[in-house]
Amino acid sequence: MTLGLPPDSASTQRIAAGLQAAERLRRAGRAAEAEAGCRQLLAAHPNAAPVLNFLALLVRDRGQLDEARALLERAVSAAPNDALLHNNLGNLRLRLGDAKGAEAAYRNAVAHRPDYADAHYNLGIVLKAAGRSAEAADAFRQALQHRPQYPEAMVQLGTLLSESGSKEQSLALYDSALAINRAYFDAHYYRGIALTALERMDDAIASLRSALSVNPNSAEAHYALGNCYERSQRESEALEEFDKAVELAPALVEAHSRLNALAWQMGRSDLTHQSYARARARIGDTPDLLLAEADQRLRQNELEHSERLLRRAREIAPQRNDISNVLARALVMQHKFDEGIALLEDAARLEPKIVHHHRGLANALLQAGRAKEAIAIVEQGLALAPHDQLLLAFELLAFRETGDSRLARLGDQEKLVGVYELAPPPGYADIATFNRALAEELAALHTRNVEPLDQTLRNGTQTPGHLFERPGRAVEAIRERIREAVGDYVGRLPNDPGHPLFGRKREAFDFSGSWSCRLRSSGYHSNHVHPQGWISSAYYVALPEEIEDAQARQGWLKFGESNLALGERDRPERVEKPAVGKLVLFPSYFWHGTVPFASDDVRLTIAFDVVPGSAKNMPRSSGY
Repeated sequence: MTLGLPPDSASTQRIAAGLQAAERLRRAGRAAEAEAGCRQLLAAHPNAAPVLNFLALLVRDRGQLDEARALLERAVSAAPNDALLHNNLGNLRLRLGDAKGAEAAYRNAVAHRPDYADAHYNLGIVLKAAGRSAEAADAFRQALQHRPQYPEAMVQLGTLLSESGSKEQSLALYDSALAINRAYFDAHYYRGIALTALERMDDAIASLRSALSVNPNSAEAHYALGNCYERSQRESEALEEFDKAVELAPALVEAHSRLNALAWQMGRSDLTHQSYARARARIGDTPDLLLAEADQRLRQNELEHSERLLRRAREIAPQRNDISNVLARALVMQHKFDEGIALLEDAARLEPKIVHHHRGLANALLQAGRAKEAIAIVEQGLALAPHDQLLLAFELLAFRETGDSRLARLGDQEKLVGVYELAPPPGYADIATFNRALAEELAALHTRNVEPLDQTLRNGTQTPGHLFERPGRAVEAIRERIREAVGDYVGRLPNDPGHPLFGRKREAFDFSGSWSCRLRSSGYHSNHVHPQGWISSAYYVALPEEIEDAQARQGWLKFGESNLALGERDRPERVEKPAVGKLVLFPSYFWHGTVPFASDDVRLTIAFDVVPGSAKNMPRSSGY
């Protein structure tokens, strides 16, 4: 490190000896004496960069970060070409929350020493945290260029590649990191995450177990392993892992959510919501825990209980508009429109670019009979998110309620609902034979007892994960037949850039989610739309005989009726009779549901959402 003195000068030698003595004291646990010695040395040599640096590190270790930063800034001024000082200053600034200053320091470090791998790595960490993924990846690649055996940089680059969809490349980097250090937790953990995304569940489980063998107290790893078990239909093991996660990290909201949602689907009412009470007993009421429990209770129609939890959360965090939004939903569901609308208006005013507030407010205004005002709110939301399917669905209702002539263009069911009779895939004699084979494959995936909390089916079950990514001869065959029909439907759409459906027309499309639903007697789908889709669907695999009754229309698909109970006009405008082998396609913003049925037989379907282009980096839809 630069001193600004000849290397053999007496001052240089005194400084070196003084720093060696201070280091011995530090190693012996006598940090205060080491600091006192450094301060004496600094008094004699006030511009000695090594002394300033060493003293800064001692001061940092006892928590005086501002003083440590000031000392390092003096060191950098004394030795501006020393890359190590710039890197250390970056680390201090980052700990103080000054990401911009840290980035500048790291860039200075690599400018003075281009082969400084640690500074490139640190720069990558700052850029990654700022969401500048491409620049971060370049920084990690620079670190690896100058230090090929750098497992931390391998893992960081791997996570960026995985997030961009390059899962296989990320796996190669994780494997390289593990070849250097078999006990590297992050490499095992992120390898498991990537394998989960690739639906390679057995390999993912093995990687996450390896991560936990290194760090058995990682709540995140237990949570990730629980997700793998759940997607592998190993529900009891999933519950156990989710429970371990919340015991290790009581504030880990996502683990609570999955634990309680899975317990509900397994019919384990003895477990549902218990984790929240245990967590609050340990860490007290926190806004996030209260909000998560309230949201789940709201889905179970426990409106008053949910309202109490949300009011408590709002007492603790009155500035949290996400809490106000859910509280407003609970109030509107109880027809407490004035307070609910006021909360949503405040939230939209304070956070005008949050589309969720516009959705909630439009919903509330419609239910309060203020459809004209709802149109204005929907238009504001669509200016922010032109393809938001819920806002478009609310717009349909508002147009209908006000008699707006724009309804026909947006919601022409005769033109926009496509019906296809699919041919049997190769190797099957007829469509009935094929669907029997398909039903057998799907039966093995319906392992739960109760419908998901966050979905619209009632008295039935739904498969977890992305159905079309699962192996299976019949599932793969129907996926390809469906792809052909979707291609025909998209090809027939008019070219109209200003239309919310037609304007997204592209030759390429992808499945953003796919699942199977099995309804028992009295089962049905409540009226809903598909927020994460563009085109949605229903394919019929097995049906009860009662479907044939054209008068009762049991189990039939209906369009146009919302879940808002808006009055006499809120009735089905079209019904479609199901048939085995029939596929129905429609815009994802169309309101649809099913008529309940009574039968000893089940109603078995496949549904999916389609988006234009690629769904690789989109949130997965999972049924509604």
